[in-house]
Amino acid sequence: MNAPSNASEDTSWRSLWLSSGALSLALLGDALIYIVLPVNAEAFGVGIAWVGILLAANRIVRTFSYGMIAVLGERIGIRNLCILATVAAIISTAMYGLVAGWAALLAARILWGVSYGALLLAALGYAATDRARTGSRVGVSRAIEQVGPLLALTVGAWLAGIVGPREVFLYLAIVSCIGAIFALKLPRRVAKPLTPRADRPSALPKPDRLDILIFWMGFAVDGVFTMTVTIMLAEHIALEMAMLSGGLLFAGRRVIEMVVAPLSGYIADRFGVRVPLLAASFLLVVGLGLVGLGWLYTGALAIILARGALGTLIPAAVALFAPDAVLQSLARNQTWRDIGAALGPLTTGFVLGSTKPETLHLILAAVFLVSLLWLLSWPNWRAPKKQHPPA
Repeated sequence: MNAPSNASEDTSWRSLWLSSGALSLALLGDALIYIVLPVNAEAFGVGIAWVGILLAANRIVRTFSYGMIAVLGERIGIRNLCILATVAAIISTAMYGLVAGWAALLAARILWGVSYGALLLAALGYAATDRARTGSRVGVSRAIEQVGPLLALTVGAWLAGIVGPREVFLYLAIVSCIGAIFALKLPRRVAKPLTPRADRPSALPKPDRLDILIFWMGFAVDGVFTMTVTIMLAEHIALEMAMLSGGLLFAGRRVIEMVVAPLSGYIADRFGVRVPLLAASFLLVVGLGLVGLGWLYTGALAIILARGALGTLIPAAVALFAPDAVLQSLARNQTWRDIGAALGPLTTGFVLGSTKPETLHLILAAVFLVSLLWLLSWPNWRAPKKQHPPA
């Protein structure tokens, strides 16, 4: 009697590894373009003004397409969704090396935005097939996701200096083909549908309180903190050292998240998601407050640790509280995270002339704390829906 259960469990984890591996490899080109494009704009046939637009285009596109991607995944299956997305990601990466000019590169970035959204939802969808272990599974998925960008920021950046800033993306596209093989090896069926047939998706779905919390996390951490950390470092050290320190900080962030994400997921599965989510949220409040008070390094460490944990715990909570439509609930949550991450830098750019970055962090610490307290009064938070049995 135990053998079928163990076989089912092995298949479920195998699917998680394959879908997350496909996502990780697809991220190679996107991670490197952020490093290569700003300092090689002329080689790509664009002016410096277009660099910011091109780098932001993918996030803007996926912000308003998650709902449609979720419905597509429900109709064709997340395996087919993952296969299509990996092929699109390979084409997008190859386009960086084959085309030039803002129009062609914008098309490549739009294609990448849609493919990333599909791959992320596919990986989270496979993680949510076993509700009893959603925390651990989302954490493992997040850890695997970081491998590709780490390779791109190290080996990819080194290779770009040898073969050229555009040619390197052709090599990365070839490596990304392994992700398509991973997707093809995914099981053709899952034990039960992840979601029922969906209604027409909304481009801007109404958020619940977990969505509001992740919105402010995206706004504060992926937006304001990411944009201003080098500025704050430059207040104390030389500009060159500030840029180097900022780069090392963000590279270290990925390494830390590879450890924190699965650990926080395991804790959530063992003791429940609410207590660790609450603790990580308070840690983020403390980190933002410390940065605002001038304790930059200590505050930055707290923010990075909290971000790694919340990136796992909030989706795990969303999957736990979702009645049935897991994929749509996850899509809505990721939509609001991306909206926050997009509005954060935009708002910062307007207010930095009259407000210090430290002041912004203090304000966001208070806002995030209010959002957390509002979440604690939510009926779903106090009595979440009964967990589904393992798939």
